[in-house]
Amino acid sequence: MKPNLLKLLTYSFILFFNPINAQEIWHESFSIPNKGVWGNSDGTGIDSDFSGITEWTLDFNRITIENEDDYAKTVTTSGGRFECVDINGEVIWRSTTIDISAYKNISIQLNANETGSSSNEEQKYLKAFYILNQAEEQAFETNSDNRGNWGQAIAEQTGLVGTELQIVVYMNNHYSSNKVILDEVVVSGEEKNPVIIQPGDIVLNEVLFNPVPDGNDYVEIYNNSEKEIPLNKLYLASRDNDLELTQVYALTSEKQKLLPNEYLALTKDTLGVFPWFTIPCPECFLQMEKFPSFNNDEDYVVLLNNDMEIIDEFYYYEKMHSPLFYDREGIALERISFSQPTNDAQNWHSASTQSGYGTPGYQNSQLMSEEAQKVSVTFQPEAFSPNNDGYNDNYSIDLSMDSPGYICNILVFDSAGRRLCKLADNSILGTHEQISWNGEDEAGNRLPIGPYIVMVEVFNTDGTVERFKDGVVLTDRFE
Repeated sequence: MKPNLLKLLTYSFILFFNPINAQEIWHESFSIPNKGVWGNSDGTGIDSDFSGITEWTLDFNRITIENEDDYAKTVTTSGGRFECVDINGEVIWRSTTIDISAYKNISIQLNANETGSSSNEEQKYLKAFYILNQAEEQAFETNSDNRGNWGQAIAEQTGLVGTELQIVVYMNNHYSSNKVILDEVVVSGEEKNPVIIQPGDIVLNEVLFNPVPDGNDYVEIYNNSEKEIPLNKLYLASRDNDLELTQVYALTSEKQKLLPNEYLALTKDTLGVFPWFTIPCPECFLQMEKFPSFNNDEDYVVLLNNDMEIIDEFYYYEKMHSPLFYDREGIALERISFSQPTNDAQNWHSASTQSGYGTPGYQNSQLMSEEAQKVSVTFQPEAFSPNNDGYNDNYSIDLSMDSPGYICNILVFDSAGRRLCKLADNSILGTHEQISWNGEDEAGNRLPIGPYIVMVEVFNTDGTVERFKDGVVLTDRFE
């Protein structure tokens, strides 16, 4: 049996005996190897390495180690575990202080194992204790004291309630051909006030299913509730050809929360997203260990809670994109309204040109506000001076649309009617956009001081066309 599979089965066995409503609070699996102490190469002292270890400490003042083969450290065996070999004394392993204030009916379980033939109970043992709320050490109620040739045991303590917890394990082994082994230390409990995630609490908000070459898919979710949603209770999935759920993957095992009105973009690797999009909120991304593979033409995106209840589901197909896009590669589909059904095709639209064809981790370019009733375009200021003095350095055109799907052209002319530059060229607009002019022509040359005319045309595939015009003075600061 492969080591990692054995470790997974052992961990699953431990979880099986937890109460049905219990969830993991803290877990140490010793997955980082060679952390602890061992004899140095010349046999004159002890070498140690605890770098990167933040969840436990080791007291090794009571041991005598004579060579490199004597140690009390983590090893790679069985996917990672802590071993003691010929340490001639006692080490004390202590967990960090674990916050258990939000839980009840708390259990502690750990694997206490040994190998070898020695049955000396004074020189070969593993003893498990806990400290609750900074009180005195207490022995585990089951298999706390393991000595000599005990083989394998699961030490366990159940029914704890408190605010903080620490686990303390004493280990001793005087023999080079024997091992005393600590593995899979798990603290679990029932939430005192569990968050029930219901359909509509979290909604699917944006999907990139056909990324550019070397890019990655992403799925954005939005907390549409007043709840603080624990992300370790959510799963992302797809459907197979028989419409059965497939590729059901946990978002994370970490205790992270999605707060009300927050966005979160899910992906396999941010390096496949960040280079191609504007990312104002890198912390609004979550890299999943496993991410469903979504088809480029059509597929299902399914969001589930920890009871495998569907929270939201979106069936997409390529023709949902704007017909103006011949190549849809690298363009995300965005949700228009949180209040409209997810699977209403009219509730989705291609992300805007100005947004860079996607808005992962923040408000959609095509989000429709309830009060939007007409197309409006405003211009400001009446005069601008692009000299980087911090005052009116740019000329801004603010566009608000009454629905997604508008296309925009913006031209700048001089007072003689000559076209100087095009600020937008058949650009797909979002519902609210701001386009700026820095006073340069299409070649990047600074234009002379004087009056200019700006023409804006917006239209959609339904035949609606609206035009707007403004005059602006390009000026400068005079000394």
